Amino acid sequence: MRLLLPLILLNLAGCSLIPEPAPSISTDASKAAMAPYTVHQYVGSLSTQLSHINEPFKSTASIAISSFYLANALDTQLAQGQGIGLSQQIQESLITQFTQLGYNTLEYRLEGQLNLSTNGDAVLSRNIDKLKQSQNIDFMITGTLTRQEHAYIVNARMVNMRTNQIVSAGSTEIPINVMWGSEKIQQRGDHLYRSEY
Repeated sequence: MRLLLPLILLNLAGCSLIPEPAPSISTDASKAAMAPYTVHQYVGSLSTQLSHINEPFKSTASIAISSFYLANALDTQLAQGQGIGLSQQIQESLITQFTQLGYNTLEYRLEGQLNLSTNGDAVLSRNIDKLKQSQNIDFMITGTLTRQEHAYIVNARMVNMRTNQIVSAGSTEIPINVMWGSEKIQQRGDHLYRSEY
């Protein structure tokens, strides 16, 4: 027993001399927070608001949807940076949702023919020379984007093309990070994008 006690004390003293291992540093990069909903879901609020039309509306009335431009640069600048693609996605979501709601939604970007190429086929165009010369559009949904610190404010309106009267309107907020994360620098394809300086 006398021999056992000194051996236990020696072991305990030896354990205290062993240095503690350095804490390991995590190499896992945190993922950027994305908005809780998709653009399509945020645009659903606009579709609901726009469907409350303030004048008699024939079920055969045709509706077209235009691109959404920045409010301070009408017809010249779409959303950029983290919002790149947002202008077109709002348009595409509205086309989908109004069609699903049963409205007579027109695709005015339709070419007169199908164009085949080695990497795909296309029937939509923004080239005015390839589109029908005459479009029979009764109502146009259009709108603007205004960038705020945390979100884009989207204002939309449905306009009677014959009278220029706004027959319905809606507004929603779409978070800046709905299309891309909130990192300051991101790589998309072969390009680096900086969202803040």
